[in-house]
Amino acid sequence: MKTSILLVGTGELVSSTQGILCAEGYQVEQMEWTDLNRLSELTLTNLNMIILINEGCHEDTLKNGLESFLHIGVTSPLLVITPKISPELIVELLDYGANDVMEAPIHGKVMMARIRNLLRVFSYTSQEDEEVIVVHDLKVNLRSRRVSRAGEYLVLTPKEYELLEFLARHVNEACPRSVILREVWGYDFAMDTNVVDVYIKHLRVKVDKGRSIKLIHTVRGVGYMLHTQ
Repeated sequence: MKTSILLVGTGELVSSTQGILCAEGYQVEQMEWTDLNRLSELTLTNLNMIILINEGCHEDTLKNGLESFLHIGVTSPLLVITPKISPELIVELLDYGANDVMEAPIHGKVMMARIRNLLRVFSYTSQEDEEVIVVHDLKVNLRSRRVSRAGEYLVLTPKEYELLEFLARHVNEACPRSVILREVWGYDFAMDTNVVDVYIKHLRVKVDKGRSIKLIHTVRGVGYMLHTQ
């Protein structure tokens, strides 16, 4: 069976990318950005990779596209190709869930090497047993680093994920701020910082807001705990 790749976007860059992929023997499908509005209606099974191509669209469109795929639970690797990219935007796109980001104009051989690498990594991961921590309706996949609650995928930054994973690994345990700072941020000594409280606030918005059952709790005088009441 041919490796199947979905291209999202329109324009010359999409056409040239599709030509390179087809020449390499990949099965390529194409979707316009406007089709993202009906993602839930589309059949996206058996996809091996998704490539989002920015050619004239706003960077927020890229971020919304990444969120859309993660929201419906797509586990295929996500590659973004975009022109005139800054280091700051690369960081943002990776934080939004992209697995790799390339700047256009692309070098065909470099792109194919990146694609082969992503396919190899995700193929290896899919062959391993899934390692998931479940707390009520929250699922933290330790291999893919993807998180869902009640079937809805949550878009977390790398540090938000690391904090949530730490709490999940110590579910029903009171985790002191000093321990969280050491284990998540690598601080070996107590620091006068509220970084833990700030990130807990971010997590509460993404994990608990609008939910009848809250999972992230404050342990007065100690720190925080992940558990159901």
